[in-house]
Amino acid sequence: MKILFIGDIVGGSGREALEEQLPQLKAKYNWDLCIANGENAAGGKGITEQVAHDLLDLGINVITMGNHTWDNKDILNFIDHANYLLRPLNYPANNPGRGWLSIDVGVKRVGVINLEGQAFMGPVDCPFAAVDRVLLEMVDCDDIIVDIHAEATAEKLALARYLDGRVAAVIGTHTHIQTADERVLPQGTLYITDVGMTGAIESGWAWIYSR
Repeated sequence: MKILFIGDIVGGSGREALEEQLPQLKAKYNWDLCIANGENAAGGKGITEQVAHDLLDLGINVITMGNHTWDNKDILNFIDHANYLLRPLNYPANNPGRGWLSIDVGVKRVGVINLEGQAFMGPVDCPFAAVDRVLLEMVDCDDIIVDIHAEATAEKLALARYLDGRVAAVIGTHTHIQTADERVLPQGTLYITDVGMTGAIESGWAWIYSR
């Protein structure tokens, strides 16, 4: 199984890059599931329903968000019925939307979790406690992919170490610069501090998980 994870899609230029590049990349790598961070996809901040549908039309299966989730208020009109869209799990429980999902990929069931960090970010609940709770509900998943949308490298790596052996991959987003520190942690979890952005200038933007 191959999973393509696309870093923060930024505005129209990011969407145009995807439209141009995804078909040839799909022909080359032939992934089974495509996850993308879309929190900057509409004009650089937030997402709209039309933009979300445009991304789905390009072949993206799951869209994760981050600290700009609520910047475009159109999201409030569709997030509750958008079964492909995740906002950070560790937002307060009465927030609209969902923070995780599971999806059938061939004979496998893949879970996706969206988390937001606390360091240098807005006030959110503890991502460690939030992910502990939801993993109890995801016991039927063969693989679990975590998007940790956070500023601090230390917080991302601490979460990855905490989840090592419990999830398949912990992938960092938010800082828009690909860190190229991808590694396999001691208990088998794949990790990268930041996968980069999909935007206008020389952006490192995607990572393929394969097993």
